[in-house]
Amino acid sequence: MMGGRMNERQIRRMMQQAGIKSSEMDGVIQVDFIFSDKKITVRNPQVTILDVQGTRTYQVVGGEEVVGGAETSKSMDSDINEEDINLVIQKTGVERAKAVEALRKNGYKPAEAIIALMTGK
Repeated sequence: MMGGRMNERQIRRMMQQAGIKSSEMDGVIQVDFIFSDKKITVRNPQVTILDVQGTRTYQVVGGEEVVGGAETSKSMDSDINEEDINLVIQKTGVERAKAVEALRKNGYKPAEAIIALMTGK
């Protein structure tokens, strides 16, 4: 393609030819990235899903808020996402305290906490 800017229609056509599908996720109010020493929260993000030959990639755009740091990682134990707790309880049937403990032991990752509880690890 020669110089100049491509319009949105041309970009969509090229993506379709390359097997790339793009869609927006509506209704997302918050995205959390939880690390061992901090948590990054993106509020009211624009989330786009790119599906490239069966592999999904999520693009998150928005302002961030960093919570914690190396010096405050222990205080994050009391900052567990309520939705994550409820998800673990719903999927495993355990009591709240056990769900919180599993989340803490598994890096605040709900999927890993659920697997650990279901496999007894």
